Amino acid sequence: MKKFTVLLFAALATMCGMQMSAAPGKAPARSSIYSNLPDGYQRLGNTSLYYSVTSRQAAGMGNKTGYSLVGKIGNSYYSSTYEAGDDYEGMFYSEYHPGAGFIAAFQVNDGEANYLNAASGTTANGVRMTSRIEAQGEVAARITYTLTNNNPNEAVTVNVGVYGDIMIGDNDNAPLECLNTKSGLTYGIKMKYADTENTPLLCALFGEHLTGVTPADDYWFGFFSSNWHANEIVGNYSSTIYPTNTNWPASNSQYYMKENGSYDSGLGFCWKNREIPAGESIELSYLISVGEIDFEEPIIPDPDPEPGEDIFTYDIEAFDCDAWNDLSADHPIHVWGHYEHPYGQAGYLEYQVDDENGWHSMGELVSAEDYEFNFNISFNEGRTTDHKIAVRFNDGLDNYTELDGLSWTDVRSIPVNGLDTRVYNGEPQIYDVTYGEHSETIGENGDYVVPGTYYFTFEGDFDENTIGVSVTPFIIDKAQPIVNIQLPEDADYDGQAHNAVVTVVQGGDATVTYEHQGTGDIYTDAVEVGVYMVIVTVEETDYYYGGTFTDGTFEIRSKGTAVDEIMAAGQDNGAWYTIDGRRVAAPTQRGIYIHNGKKYIVK
Repeated sequence: MKKFTVLLFAALATMCGMQMSAAPGKAPARSSIYSNLPDGYQRLGNTSLYYSVTSRQAAGMGNKTGYSLVGKIGNSYYSSTYEAGDDYEGMFYSEYHPGAGFIAAFQVNDGEANYLNAASGTTANGVRMTSRIEAQGEVAARITYTLTNNNPNEAVTVNVGVYGDIMIGDNDNAPLECLNTKSGLTYGIKMKYADTENTPLLCALFGEHLTGVTPADDYWFGFFSSNWHANEIVGNYSSTIYPTNTNWPASNSQYYMKENGSYDSGLGFCWKNREIPAGESIELSYLISVGEIDFEEPIIPDPDPEPGEDIFTYDIEAFDCDAWNDLSADHPIHVWGHYEHPYGQAGYLEYQVDDENGWHSMGELVSAEDYEFNFNISFNEGRTTDHKIAVRFNDGLDNYTELDGLSWTDVRSIPVNGLDTRVYNGEPQIYDVTYGEHSETIGENGDYVVPGTYYFTFEGDFDENTIGVSVTPFIIDKAQPIVNIQLPEDADYDGQAHNAVVTVVQGGDATVTYEHQGTGDIYTDAVEVGVYMVIVTVEETDYYYGGTFTDGTFEIRSKGTAVDEIMAAGQDNGAWYTIDGRRVAAPTQRGIYIHNGKKYIVK
């Protein structure tokens, strides 16, 4: 992970104001990197920031009063905004005033915009604005502005803005670059001292989801002499450049909102149409910070951080509950730890169950405080693989970092072996079952003897990181009957039954029938001329399947004349037959016919 030494300015919604006029030429800059703390500055708490609230020249002619800050990086002190050198054009500047600070202006209703005197406060149109500075975290300053509407019967609307002529140390041309969320929203601007790694970095943060920041309505960056008048600072932005030196082009609008350009840089941001009810006050603030902060990747805990870095500890556990293996039941989850952030930014923990239904917030992490969350989850019963609780850290700026979650193997995904299908033999069936790393012998108590479908059940074990219930069916089949069939020999028709000899060796009682292969008719006794199939039906018992068994064919042949055969068989079914055995619907010519087993002569 890259680390930048950072001089961080985070705007949280400053409703500020001051009046500036166009400057003559910008005074020659002097070095603003100091080996000793400049005069008039004092340390802010335990942070690496030092501040001064005195009147000095800012952009344009005359002095303005704002918060000027320097950051200690290593053994050096870096300015964050520009100020000219000593005795420029007859005006005296102390050698130890490194930067005019961030200049604020505010406008009440449609009145004239005013600069804020950060030291003593400013009143305009019945609204008084004052300020204070305090430490936030170990590397951040929080500057808070209080705006009080002293009009007893009238609400007011204010427009507020901040301007800065950026100078990081001795670099007055610090290139600017937008800080964007992954969804493309700009939440701040960063400016590097030099285009290398591990370099001082100034950041102005004014977007959503930053702790203590009220999102700005508009912003700009570009050449320093744009938008430096009070009426422009409050949000009337233009790309126009005010020429202050004949060596500069009359218009430098090509620098307006140009990232990573090499030009004398400035910036601003504003909040518009903020209402203050009569007799009420609002407080708005921004942050300035110094430290090693990486804005290219989320800030995530380091259990053993370097000084000035964030500190984060995190633990998660599930409680074993009475209904642990009931996937749809509530399963309590406990999360706890400690969170710190270099400049006090809040963090958020979110969780997701079984990769479904989106992410859910556990709650906010407040910098420099312990946290603890308890919540219940239930799992998807339709899922048969691992059941998971995923956890991620959200920095509020669309940056997410996965943290260690929890998972349990659904026991339904564990193969069960050894439960083969068997056939009833009157003896207890014993099975050696294996599942996962376990083995178990079942049936030794005679539980599995008679035919039927049985079920082997095993449940998850919290200590073994498994969950759910697995039910595996296994079968003892009924024994199949054993039937011996001895076919009768082929024979000539003699009017007697020719039956197979059937023996049921294993099974129940059996019935035997014969199917005429010519007509498909079924007979109990085979007494006709024709070819027959033997059919044996075994009745079902408790322990044996019933079933139908067929064997080969045998033939009862005809003998004598066709008339003899027909007469012997007594077969007509109401039909007429000629003397040679042909079936006709009725006699149509003279001759001998057979009908109902009798001869008829038709003349």
